Order: sequence, then C-alpha cells, then structure tokens
Amino acid sequence: MDRSRLTVRIVPLASAEAGDPRMGGTVDERLEAVAALTAEAWRLAGRPWPAYTRETMPIAIGSIEHHADST
Repeated sequence: MDRSRLTVRIVPLASAEAGDPRMGGTVDERLEAVAALTAEAWRLAGRPWPAYTRETMPIAIGSIEHHADST
C-alpha cells in the first residue's frame, strides 16, 4: 500500500458518502491504514504510545449540556 497517497475525510456514518470508500482496498487494508495513521499521529504528537489496556483505558463521560456550559 502506498501510504504517501492516503487521504482522510470525515463523514457521518449515516450519510451516502460513508458508502463511498475512496480509499478502496479490502477491510484488512483499511484497518492497516487506520493503524498506520494512528501510529503516525502519536509519533507526530511526540507522545509515547499508550501502555494501558482496553479495560483500563482512561475515559471521560460528558453531556452535550456540560460541553455547551464550558464554551
């Protein structure tokens, strides 16, 4: 896979565009691309790769109302 030609776009899952995978490739190739892009994002951020497990992953739960109050 030629990673120098990957593009990224964000579309709602329910949109017609979500069914138009411009990247092409198999599901496995797309997952590989997501993994590569994620690793590159962490590298560019200069942060270490997370060492926590899925079970101990830090999360924060908020509401739309809470977010609106903070802006």
